[in-house]
Amino acid sequence: MHGLKTEADHAWMQRWLAIVLMVWLADGLIQYVFGYDVLGIPMGSGGRIMGPFPDNLHFALFMTVLMPIMLWRMAKEHPLAAIATIALIGFAAGMSGARSNILFYLLAIATLMPRFGWWHRALIVLALLIGVIAAVGQSETTSSKFQQFNTRTEEQSLFQTLDHILSGRMIIWETAGEMIKDRPLTGVGGGAFDDAYDHYATRAEDPFRSDGGYEGGVYHAHQMYVSVAAESGLIGLAGLLVSVALVVRWYFQASAGHRAFAAPYAASLAVIAFPIQSQPVLYRAWWFPVILLLLCGLLVALQPKKI
Repeated sequence: MHGLKTEADHAWMQRWLAIVLMVWLADGLIQYVFGYDVLGIPMGSGGRIMGPFPDNLHFALFMTVLMPIMLWRMAKEHPLAAIATIALIGFAAGMSGARSNILFYLLAIATLMPRFGWWHRALIVLALLIGVIAAVGQSETTSSKFQQFNTRTEEQSLFQTLDHILSGRMIIWETAGEMIKDRPLTGVGGGAFDDAYDHYATRAEDPFRSDGGYEGGVYHAHQMYVSVAAESGLIGLAGLLVSVALVVRWYFQASAGHRAFAAPYAASLAVIAFPIQSQPVLYRAWWFPVILLLLCGLLVALQPKKI
C-alpha cells in the first residue's frame, strides 16, 4: 500500500501485472500447440492447458480472475487487441477442464463490458463463444464436464442429479452443513476440513471419504462462504460478510473519480466474491496473496489524498 501512492504507481503495477499474465497466456498456448510449455511442463491429462503450473488448475484461475486488471486500460486504448485477448483467455479457460474457470471468465467479461462500445461488445460475445466452443471441442475433460448437464435418469432424485451435474459438490456441501450444525460458532478449525470430513460424512457411498476412492480426498468445500462457515463457524462467516460489506460501502461512498480509479481492483474482487460458483479455499498461501493484492490496491485507490 505504501508503494501505491500515486496514479502512476498504480499504472506501473497494473502494466507489469498485465505483462506477466500475457507471458503466462503465451506459455499456455505454446503448451497447447507443442504439448510442452517453455519450461518443459506437459499438458495435463485429458488435454488440459496447465501453463507454468503443473499438477493444478491455477493457470486459468489466475488468468480469468485477473482479466479485468489486465484489460482495463487496453479496452479503451486498444479495444480490438483486448477482444483478441479475451478470445484467447476463453480458449485457455475452456481447456482448463474446470467449469468454475469458465464462470470466472464470464463474470470478468461482465465487468469489462461497459469499457467497450456497442459493436465491440458484439465482437466480445462472438469471441467468447468461439473460444469456449473451440475448447469444448478440443478438450475431452471439458467436453465431459458439459455432458453432465444431460445425464439425468428417472431413477435419480433431484439431489443425485444436482450432485452429478456439480461433480459431487452436493455431497461435499451436505457434509459441510453437518460440520456447521455440530460446531455452529467456531467451526471445525481453519484448514481442518479434510481431517474432519470422515467424522461428519453421512453417506456410506460418499466417494470423498478417506476410503471412498476419490484420489486426493477433499480439503475444502469448493465454495468460499461454505468453507469459511464450516472451518470458522458463523463467527468466521460473519467476519467475512462484514468485510465484504465494508469494502462495498467504502467503494460507493467514494467520489466518482476515486471509484473509477479503484474500478479494476473492484472488478476482480467482485468476480472472486460472487457467491454462486466454486471458489478455491480462501486462506491458502497461493491464493490469499492475490486477494490481498487486489484489496490493498482498492483501499489505497479510494483514499482521497492519493489522486
